Amino acid sequence: MNKKETKISKEIKINKKLARRNYSNQTGITLIALVVTIVVLLILAGVSINALFGDSGIINKAKDAQNKMDQATQNDLDSINELNNWIDGKINGSSGGDDKPQTSDLPSTDKTTPYYPDTTFTKLEGTDLSNGLVIKDTSGNEYVWIEVPKTAEVYPTAGLKITNFTVAEYTAIETDLHTYTDYYRRYKSGTLTSYKDEYYSDATTGLTSAQYTTLKQKMLKSVYENGGFWIGRYEAGITTNRTAKGDATVAPLSKAGTVKNPVYPYTYVTCSQAQTLANMKTTGNYTSSLMFGVQWDLVLKHIEVREAVKGTALETIQSALVSDSSSWGNYNNASFEINRGKYADYKSGSLSTTWTPYNQTTSNNFVNSSRVKQTQSSGNGILLTTGASDACKKMNIYDLAGNVWEWTLEYTANTSYPCAARGGHYYDRGGSDTPVRSRCSDGTTNSLYNGVVGFRSSLFK
Repeated sequence: MNKKETKISKEIKINKKLARRNYSNQTGITLIALVVTIVVLLILAGVSINALFGDSGIINKAKDAQNKMDQATQNDLDSINELNNWIDGKINGSSGGDDKPQTSDLPSTDKTTPYYPDTTFTKLEGTDLSNGLVIKDTSGNEYVWIEVPKTAEVYPTAGLKITNFTVAEYTAIETDLHTYTDYYRRYKSGTLTSYKDEYYSDATTGLTSAQYTTLKQKMLKSVYENGGFWIGRYEAGITTNRTAKGDATVAPLSKAGTVKNPVYPYTYVTCSQAQTLANMKTTGNYTSSLMFGVQWDLVLKHIEVREAVKGTALETIQSALVSDSSSWGNYNNASFEINRGKYADYKSGSLSTTWTPYNQTTSNNFVNSSRVKQTQSSGNGILLTTGASDACKKMNIYDLAGNVWEWTLEYTANTSYPCAARGGHYYDRGGSDTPVRSRCSDGTTNSLYNGVVGFRSSLFK
């Protein structure tokens, strides 16, 4: 091999070494790039999945948007139907009123749409959804909105798109509402075998079976479509104190009670009489009725939700609703200031017929000189006129806890004592005895048919 060949051979070897080095370097760089690429892809995949399925993801936002669109569509349909009814009434003379359908100025959300039952109602200034929305009619009757959110969480079975209301749909709605209020419906009861919203007799409800079914279905449909219903701000009242047990007549209702003019609770009344009275306020635009059991439970759930929003611990709220309501109700173990109205003493098994004005300055066993109601021994207490104490309200609802029991259309499943009353009363304790969630049963001629049971109305369209 000559010198030239030798030089060429050396150059070839050098080039091969360089090639191997370059290949090695290229291979290393390629692996690193591959790893980095995989990591980046994984990060992007995670971001994409969260963007799709996270709490604020595209899918959930799409669902929320669809729900809002469905609700807006329903609101538009309701407005159109209302206008059509008004036009039809003007043409055919089938509906009254000289005013056009009222455009609601009431606050609403995508979950609840409060409405005016008719054009005689106005909003009470200073009230809203957060503190208890109140409306009143021209006669002074006041009602509070009970929110029942129209959401998938509340209606997992029924869904949010029911348009054809069949028996199956009504059953699904009622089942979902029972689940939503289960804590108040079955507290410490295990499987609830009694106290159901079922027809039981014409004599005790004042309704036939068909009327009861129609009324309940109308209520369920209204709650579902509007995200709530109205209840009387006060227990039903009357301007003349009732003292006659067994009075078969039904005196007309006065105002439901206002803070400026409290009235006597309408007591000595049977469940059927109470339903007749409540129904007297029904018009062509809305229905007035005693509450069903599920409505009472929905009121308690509404209080729970709104109090939680204010920052009250859930355990504290639920305890006040199911265990001891004496902190905000008129019971014999409660103490609070009386702000207006009158009170009557109950002791030795009888209620005094003498009512003392709230500005009473003479101390006695029940109210001291500062108008503060004092804690009493068991079996004693005082009965208050409607809305007499601001301490006895929640979410602008007065005397839901204590004062007098309130009839409902709930059936106890006890043929001897079929009528269910709720909320407790003034001469019993608001703890384990009769907190606001409590139920009791009675007939039409037994002990509750006296001065310790009354009622309040609900409104729905």
